[in-house]
Amino acid sequence: MIKLVVIDLDGTLLNPRHLVSEATLQALRALDQRGIQLMIATGRHFQDVYMLARQLNLPVSFITSNGARVHDHQGNLLYENHIPDELVGDVLDLTAGYDIHRNIYQGDVWLVEEENEPLLAIHHASGFAYQLIDFKEMRPGHIDKFYFNAPHAVLVPVEAGLQQALGDRLTITFTTGEYLEVMNKGVSKGKALQSKLQSRGILPEEVMAFGDGMNDIEMLELVGHPVVMENAAESVKALLPGANLAKSNAEDGVADYLQRHLLDGLPA
Repeated sequence: MIKLVVIDLDGTLLNPRHLVSEATLQALRALDQRGIQLMIATGRHFQDVYMLARQLNLPVSFITSNGARVHDHQGNLLYENHIPDELVGDVLDLTAGYDIHRNIYQGDVWLVEEENEPLLAIHHASGFAYQLIDFKEMRPGHIDKFYFNAPHAVLVPVEAGLQQALGDRLTITFTTGEYLEVMNKGVSKGKALQSKLQSRGILPEEVMAFGDGMNDIEMLELVGHPVVMENAAESVKALLPGANLAKSNAEDGVADYLQRHLLDGLPA
């Protein structure tokens, strides 16, 4: 029996306009009414996701920054795993000089060194916005995540340099072709979810999880009922040959799958 449903945001729960559709909202409400717990697991910043979840008016817990933070449905911080302070300068040095947009999640803020209107547009539903800062003047503490945005071909040498210098001390991964992310070693949605399941007394086989990105792999491998979105990259689908397939996020794939494979079999 499914006790918990865990859902990625971008490319999964959110449609291509980065919104929760009415059909999806109704499916989430039906889960809550049937006593099934709901969790969002995303690479986004907690403040961004919390503001978005409050609009849903549902009890949702959170894995954010790809597993670097875990919060309960009231927004209380349960777990955090920072990048070591002494490695922050190394990451900045290794990524300097490339034609990329560099982003830092530090504490409750999102920091950038230059404007990027398309990135702001992705967060329009929550209203969460970055702050401009000179990275040279930033204190290195409490950094949950770096992420770098650029065409994939530009990011490939960035990823290679980071892996060579810091791959044994940090988690360095593409979430999509245009987003490269850096967290502390061992940080992942899967690790964070595993810890959360243990504290709640829920078995992995009692969990359904949805995702579409490389940062969802560990989470989907952990649970008993993994679901990959149709719009996921073929490389993601290839790594999860036993996973179930949902329609794309443009077709309300999460809502459709929940209705057909979970909600229709449960009493209202």
